[in-house]
Amino acid sequence: MTARLKIFTTLLVFTLLLASFAQSALATDDITGNTHEKEIRELAALGIMNGYGNGIYKPHADITRGQFAALLTRALNLEPAPEGISFTDLTKRSGVYNEVLAAANVGLITGYLDGSFKPDAPISRMHMAVLVKRAMVFLQMREKPATMNFEDISTLIKPYQEAISNNVAYGIFHGETINGKVYFRPLENATRGHAASVTSRLLAAALGERPAPEPPEEPEEEPEKPETPVESNLFHLGYVVDGKLVKQEYGHKDYADAASSFSSTPTAKAIIKGNDIIQIKSGVLYGDSVRNGVKQVTTVYYDTRFTQQATYIEHGRELRYISSNADYVKVQAGGTIGYVKQNEVNFVPYEMITNRDYYIKNKWGTLEHYQYNYVNKSGATHSIGPAPAEMAQGVKHYSYDGVNFSDEKGKTLFQHYPYFQYQSVRSKTSYTAEELDSFIMGRLAELNSSSGTYKDAITRSKLIGKGKYLIETQNKYNVNALFILAAAMHESAYGMSANAQNKNNLFGIKVFDSNPDAGEMYTEPEDSIEAFAVRYMNTNYANPLGLYANGAAPGNKTSGFNVKYASDPTWGSKIAGHMFRADLALGKKDINKYQLALTNTPLTNVRDQPLGNKLYQYNRTDLGINNSLGYPVIIIGEQKATDNYIWYKVISDLNPNDDKNNGVAWIRSDLLTKIN
Repeated sequence: MTARLKIFTTLLVFTLLLASFAQSALATDDITGNTHEKEIRELAALGIMNGYGNGIYKPHADITRGQFAALLTRALNLEPAPEGISFTDLTKRSGVYNEVLAAANVGLITGYLDGSFKPDAPISRMHMAVLVKRAMVFLQMREKPATMNFEDISTLIKPYQEAISNNVAYGIFHGETINGKVYFRPLENATRGHAASVTSRLLAAALGERPAPEPPEEPEEEPEKPETPVESNLFHLGYVVDGKLVKQEYGHKDYADAASSFSSTPTAKAIIKGNDIIQIKSGVLYGDSVRNGVKQVTTVYYDTRFTQQATYIEHGRELRYISSNADYVKVQAGGTIGYVKQNEVNFVPYEMITNRDYYIKNKWGTLEHYQYNYVNKSGATHSIGPAPAEMAQGVKHYSYDGVNFSDEKGKTLFQHYPYFQYQSVRSKTSYTAEELDSFIMGRLAELNSSSGTYKDAITRSKLIGKGKYLIETQNKYNVNALFILAAAMHESAYGMSANAQNKNNLFGIKVFDSNPDAGEMYTEPEDSIEAFAVRYMNTNYANPLGLYANGAAPGNKTSGFNVKYASDPTWGSKIAGHMFRADLALGKKDINKYQLALTNTPLTNVRDQPLGNKLYQYNRTDLGINNSLGYPVIIIGEQKATDNYIWYKVISDLNPNDDKNNGVAWIRSDLLTKIN
């Protein structure tokens, strides 16, 4: 089809559209009742004017040079430009690349002396008039000057006056009457609404002015049209309008093009592929993967090929967003920087955040953590321990690792290590069996009810009378009794969960997110206590030689058991909270009992004496943000060695069966940072 015939076809379709167009008010759009509503709807129906999705067109927003060039290109159905036409500041990543070059090819637009086009600069009314005048020439419309009575026209040079004159003669441009005088406002930026009206009037004027098209001598074979990209494979920019994300109608075939347009468009807040967000300017994200109807955890990897697993996060829980592309998302989980798969997470642009995790100091001086589930739309609060002195009462603070705290804008304010969250479980509690039993019964009395989970808790709980066995387990297996009790209270709803009541399983052993009804069965509750201490703590978690060893403390998603023991990123702080409440009720004998420290260097060696033989090594190389989340240890002494270093004597993390050094070890002082 020839260029002239293509233009005529567009005008014919426009004629039919004018004859059949019925204006419909859409309650959710932003053009109903607007001065330019009719023209915007006409052009949208023809595919000439793209909006932002969901009826959003932003008629009052400035239109850029590139956008108006694209509007004319679509209106005139211009052929693609041949190779060789270019502008220094226009790349293939621009959303209007092809349209601008097509317009330049037929002389509708020109660039600047330095070879640039400035596609993102607003276009003034007088420059728009010049482009329309060139479109008239291309459409073979007659010169039709008009007498102008605009108060502000005389200041313009002749070419601009001529262009405006032709526009006025065809009724394409109008002036504005102010206090009885008419102004053209040539230097004022044109809006998207103005551009729609001008383009619509141009097409209408061309209908009566163009000569009939000359048919080709022989019918040309219609060129084969390229396949239209499937919507789900296009990349669209997303905008936040009235708290909702709307998708720009124009889609990019290539991610690189969309990313370039995204970075150069301040008002764009997301890149959307199909109906899924894949990139945002700022905000948070959460896991939302579902497989076969079952909610899945979100796995965080150290590498972009997803081969080295770092940790995993519970469905619906918050992650820090760092960056992303079409293949992966860079995140922070706890203090770990890693990568997640695009199909396992969802994004919340900063402008759309209505609820999120935060920390506060309550009126009793306790640090509380409010955690939010973005899928369930539910929140819960738990206490952790004494709040840091730097935290003002009732003021929200934010932290992804529970250690490095910031304000709402992300500025780091201070560090705080909750004591029981980083106290090694190789320590021993100060409390007797009788004191632990006293606390258990007091807590059950507080929870006791006539129905629900805690019905008759003071007589039915599987924790009743277990103080003696907890102390025996601590002494035999070198796992802190108060920690074991805290884990049992948390995992078994104080001994009242179905698994505790029916299976004597106090720790949710072999219960998974995907199958919460599963779980091992034990003859007595004491059997599950021993299994927790021996099979879990001493074999895999607290033992530095274990499969899931990340430090012998509850910790978080970077340091301690929480890295691989539970998908709940706040499991470690919740265990700490249970220990804190018990300690508070029993006289605060345990808190700050020991000097705590964290390794600050990857691959730290732990020795049998200063400058001695290696007992074991802390193998993890990732120590979190600012190397602030190494392996937790307890310092019980120090000694200066012949290398002129101070060496710290620490409680060994080894399983008692593997310990040949009487439960102590040594680490050079510069490899540790004290945290309390």
